[in-house]
Amino acid sequence: MLTAALAGAVVLAAACGGGSSSPARSSASSQPTGYQRYLAYSRCMRAHGAPFWPDPVIEPSGVYDPPVGYQITARILNKEQGPGWQAAVTACQRLAPAGLPLTEQQIASLRSELAKLAACMRAHGISGFPSPVVGPSGGGFPSPGRGVDQDSAPFRAARQACQEYQPGS
Repeated sequence: MLTAALAGAVVLAAACGGGSSSPARSSASSQPTGYQRYLAYSRCMRAHGAPFWPDPVIEPSGVYDPPVGYQITARILNKEQGPGWQAAVTACQRLAPAGLPLTEQQIASLRSELAKLAACMRAHGISGFPSPVVGPSGGGFPSPGRGVDQDSAPFRAARQACQEYQPGS
């Protein structure tokens, strides 16, 4: 997933970056910084009322992606705020990666920032650039699919032109 951070918010990962979207199963020495914290948070969330919470994914080749994040699906977004969610968030707060979960104000701000970035990418010729998806666990962009080549000169030029719209920049 193309992702962006806002005020230290943990973001969604694992769509536009190619590679596997399944949790990484590698030795601790080959895991990016922060992976173990994300994993501990996932385990805590599941143990305290959010059994749907995923393991972290490692996605090193995304456009705006940090190396570790969560692949958030519609199923997960539908269950956030549901029974058990607040209990898990409270119980696991000490393990949460910076910024998790986002407040309503942070969600609205991130949605606005990502919408500006998407509009800019489209205005610069990347018509297949997706709309953002944002929730309490962060925000990002679903994969634009095969019609968008992230290594192409037009994509790189659009990315450079839209740099000012990247949250946190």
